[in-house]
Amino acid sequence: MMDSKYKQIFENSKEGLLVANKSGTIEMVNPQVVKLFGYQSKEELLGQKIEILIPHELRKHHVNHRDNYSKNPTSRSMGIGKNLSAVRKDGSSFPVEVSLSHFKENDELKVIAFIVDITERVKIEAEVLKLNTELEREVQFRTAEINAQNKLLRSIAENFPNGNIYVVNDNFIIEWADGSLIREMGLTDQSLIGLSFKNRLPEKDKNAIIIELEKLIAGQSIRYDLTDKNRHFTIHGVPLDLSLNANKRALLVELDVTSQRKAELEMQDNLNKEKELNEMKSRFVSMASHEFRTPLSTIISSATIIGKYPEATQQSQREKHIERIKRSVFNLTGILNDFLSLDKLESGAATFKNQPINLYDFTQELNEEFSAIKKENQTLITDFKFEFDTINCDPIILKNCCLNLLSNATKYSKDDDFIDFTMYTSKTEFLTQVKDYGIGIPKDEQKELFSRFFRAKNVTNIQGTGLGLNIVKRYVDLMGGSITFESEVNSGTTFTIRIPIANMLKPIE
Repeated sequence: MMDSKYKQIFENSKEGLLVANKSGTIEMVNPQVVKLFGYQSKEELLGQKIEILIPHELRKHHVNHRDNYSKNPTSRSMGIGKNLSAVRKDGSSFPVEVSLSHFKENDELKVIAFIVDITERVKIEAEVLKLNTELEREVQFRTAEINAQNKLLRSIAENFPNGNIYVVNDNFIIEWADGSLIREMGLTDQSLIGLSFKNRLPEKDKNAIIIELEKLIAGQSIRYDLTDKNRHFTIHGVPLDLSLNANKRALLVELDVTSQRKAELEMQDNLNKEKELNEMKSRFVSMASHEFRTPLSTIISSATIIGKYPEATQQSQREKHIERIKRSVFNLTGILNDFLSLDKLESGAATFKNQPINLYDFTQELNEEFSAIKKENQTLITDFKFEFDTINCDPIILKNCCLNLLSNATKYSKDDDFIDFTMYTSKTEFLTQVKDYGIGIPKDEQKELFSRFFRAKNVTNIQGTGLGLNIVKRYVDLMGGSITFESEVNSGTTFTIRIPIANMLKPIE
């Protein structure tokens, strides 16, 4: 009989533990074995041959292995160097790691098996193998690329396209020269022989390059780049003779890489822009998916609650939840508008569809839309004065800018605050201004206010994408205007957009 202390260890082991007699009959199993092999109870396994847990096609061989082990029992791992599989009650197989030990009870051999499901380890090992294979393939590919580039450079050096080749002595005197650039400059090879190569170096780089040339004569290969009169050159140098009994010489290959350098810079710039755009879209999608949850939850909740107020006398309750739904829909629309606007701006597809806008009608629409998004007791104080009551502008973009500022004002203000909304036109400018008396913007964070995804530390618990002001600024810039702000923590913020009136009165094309 197993001691109670050891029985607890046996029963609570995270590994599957199984005890079988010499004939392979299962006498004990712990709960982990029952779980691993998909049985309902220990009784289903007790009295069964151990081969019930082994894939059918391997059972015959296992009987021989079992008999051999009984003749010479040792503590060891099973199937060293092999992939072991076990079979569940439902017939499905899975990889395992099995260790064997033995003991005697009443002079009868008992074998204990430690069984571990290594499915996850096998998956990880397979993934590592796959990654290693891919890495090796990538290394081979990159090596082939590098070899191809080296071959190209060797070909260029041998044929000297867009470049020159020089042989210089240990005093850097040119002993031999040839190349397409020499002829392009109206020189001949003979005109350079006997001159110092140092004289061909631009003054601003001369001292630094002479240090490199001295390394060349000392036996090191060198490479350096220089720019002269808006042209880019790469110079490769290798020692030609390092023997003690001969004068030291070096080979210098001068290549004009202006076109390549420009192409590389343009490509790198395009890659950086594409990478930045992809990262921005990925970050926005992640952020937007998070921001969708709150308004969607509000819409579902309010829509459900409205159904509980069917009576005419309950109209005020219904209207309360309808307003919540409207505000949530406006938030969702704002997120989508931010995404579409930013995508157009980043891809260069943003265009203005200018048309005449009557500012009295326009401000009335803004008033109505603000009523749908404001907090319950907030009040909008308006001040409109128009010397020109009709302007030419894209109404969607202008509304986006104004509503963004109004939306921020209501979000970051108290439930019963006033919000000032000013708009006027004069002979010189179009101006719109939104002023709130809310939480304000910390001084040390104001410089980042128009950056993408920026949100001040005091608004992290308020819903928002951190894109609105960046989009507004970029639209205002495209309209030839400016946006400025003044803010103080706990005293409020004022945003002002100014656009030259001449830009708003241009004829529509």
